[in-house]
Amino acid sequence: MLELSQLGCFVAAAEEMHFGRAAARLNMTQPTLSRQIQALERALKVELFERANRTVKLTSAGRVFLPEAKRILALTESATNWTRRAWQGEAGVIRLGFVASAAFVDLPDILRQAMRDLPDVQILLKEMTTTVQRDALLADVIDVAILRPPIDHSKFGVFRIRTEPFFAALHASDPRAAKDQLTLQDFDRQNYIMYSIDGAGYSHAMLTTMFDQAGVSPVMVHHLDQNHSILSLVSAGLGAALVAEGVTRLGFENVVFRPVKTEPQRPLEMYMLWREHNENPALQGFLALCRSLFAAPQGEGS
Repeated sequence: MLELSQLGCFVAAAEEMHFGRAAARLNMTQPTLSRQIQALERALKVELFERANRTVKLTSAGRVFLPEAKRILALTESATNWTRRAWQGEAGVIRLGFVASAAFVDLPDILRQAMRDLPDVQILLKEMTTTVQRDALLADVIDVAILRPPIDHSKFGVFRIRTEPFFAALHASDPRAAKDQLTLQDFDRQNYIMYSIDGAGYSHAMLTTMFDQAGVSPVMVHHLDQNHSILSLVSAGLGAALVAEGVTRLGFENVVFRPVKTEPQRPLEMYMLWREHNENPALQGFLALCRSLFAAPQGEGS
């Protein structure tokens, strides 16, 4: 059986063409190096060197074997380095779940930073609703989730990525588009495109509470899950909507966005979750990157 130490001795001797210099290069005695090469020759059942007096040169078999020996040593070194880096979290795979609205702001920032700081960590993306992501974390289908509340702090590691305000999405011909800022009263008895209770329960519940507390009763003409579907109906002139600030990055024909005064001013939250006992070596490095990227003011997150 071939041993890596034997290959190393052979390559050093072949490059130096002198057993003494090769032994010195490897910090061993010349007799030890000679025994290693002889053992390699016995294992291969060929002679690798022609030995004459104090000079050596490669045989035809040695010349054929030299590039293969170098390749084996290089692969071994590469595998060792890769394994060490994976153990240290510098290489590997992160399965990242995210809600659709995170794709407008958070996700591009994370991927851009990871390409710079963790180039050997592959990030596999999975777009999922908040509810599906929580189940996927518990089932070890994903390593990290980016989602909206509600958050169960007892089951997951958590930190808050950001808060953001609502913006009004209006058809360009809507008279309200002439205002610099709107209030919730501007939506009273007006056609409105609402988030659905099943697919976007967090935003639905928050807006319902805000409208109720303000004594505002919009005319709910449609309930939809996804922001792009909501904006497509706004673009068609079927009603207005309130969407997260990040959604304003989407460009839809005839849709304009205006800030809306609410209390609190930045009510929407986005969180990152993970299982505390996830043994993926790449996880801690990835979380450290995200914590640095989304550093929260003192007292935010957990």
